[in-house]
Amino acid sequence: MTTMNKLFLLALLMFLFACGQGGTADTKTISGADSTNTVEAVKRIRSMEDSLFAKPVYDRKGAMALRDVYLAFAKTNPLDTMTPEYLFRCAGVYRTLGEPQETMKVYDRIISNYPGWRRLADTYYLRAFTLDNDLDQKGEAKAAYEEVINRYPGHPFARDAEQMIQNLQYTDEQLIEKFKKMNAEAEAAKGK
Repeated sequence: MTTMNKLFLLALLMFLFACGQGGTADTKTISGADSTNTVEAVKRIRSMEDSLFAKPVYDRKGAMALRDVYLAFAKTNPLDTMTPEYLFRCAGVYRTLGEPQETMKVYDRIISNYPGWRRLADTYYLRAFTLDNDLDQKGEAKAAYEEVINRYPGHPFARDAEQMIQNLQYTDEQLIEKFKKMNAEAEAAKGK
């Protein structure tokens, strides 16, 4: 994995965690049988996340530990309202760790087990993106992007999926050239 890909994945992971913070758990959102233990687990997860993101460098061991805690929470609390969120974050950690097959398994688990989850469109889109970018399965990625468009036609990810489908025909080098040309055209238009 190139340095650029690692930086992108780290930025994506930070974005995903930030987007998920609106659904932080408290005693009211816990639906597990033993809410005291569940609340403590949520506090532990939050502490681990804070610690991991406070570090100025990539901490592979910390990311692996956090991934394991997410998975343990999901196993122990499959019906908890935070479980799909933690699985989603777990998939992001797997991506950062360079494990796209495991990432796909977690996305598929969310789609199968939590069909009413509020961030399911994000899950479908990132599943397609993983097929495209990490697994280089262009045909499957195209079908997955089309599923995003069909399931969530008004969602911002539907527009992004349309663009990604258009870009599937290009190699990385061709995309770089395309974006350089677009930037040059935009700069030229500014100068007029």
